[in-house]
Amino acid sequence: MANGTPEIRLDLEQVEKASGQGASLEFPRTRPSNLIEWVIEAIGSVLNWLWAVLVLIIVVNVTMRYALGVNYIWVEEMQWHIYAVGFMLGIGYAVTHDTHVRVDVLAAGFRQRTRAWIELIMIVVIIAPMVYLIIAYALPFVKASYTRGEISSAVGGLSHRWAIKAVIIVAFTYIGLAALARLLRISALLFGLPRPLRGAGPQ
Repeated sequence: MANGTPEIRLDLEQVEKASGQGASLEFPRTRPSNLIEWVIEAIGSVLNWLWAVLVLIIVVNVTMRYALGVNYIWVEEMQWHIYAVGFMLGIGYAVTHDTHVRVDVLAAGFRQRTRAWIELIMIVVIIAPMVYLIIAYALPFVKASYTRGEISSAVGGLSHRWAIKAVIIVAFTYIGLAALARLLRISALLFGLPRPLRGAGPQ
């Protein structure tokens, strides 16, 4: 206390944690959901390095452009591709950790089972059909790109354009797995199937 004014101390880490997870949904764990989430976590831990690689490429690109007066189109395209991969695969990671966007002011007022039913319906009615449709349309899209040997339209750009397009399939498969794990945990809460793990509790 200074000059009669009480001192207020905030733990910023706790504030950030509370704001980020205050309206998150907690469901019991199950063996199949744990297995799927383990795969997602393993892939996510590897993909986290993409951001370090992206920063390195940006630094090198800026240095070459302004210090050496050199600019390579393929380096710029590599930046865009890495960003696209990180962003698209990050959606599945967000679903697993329940950090995706929702209207918290409404969700926070619902009971857990009500929110579980809402999320179950959203997964079945929106996420599952979307994942199926995008993968179904992406398969011939990628195949056509591979068959034509598609390359960048820019001079000096990257070849193998099919590879970045194939990330669409990989990303939505990843999102589908994350949604399936979430659905299994919701089902464990609402219907008791699969059987919740004893002692694990909702997390």
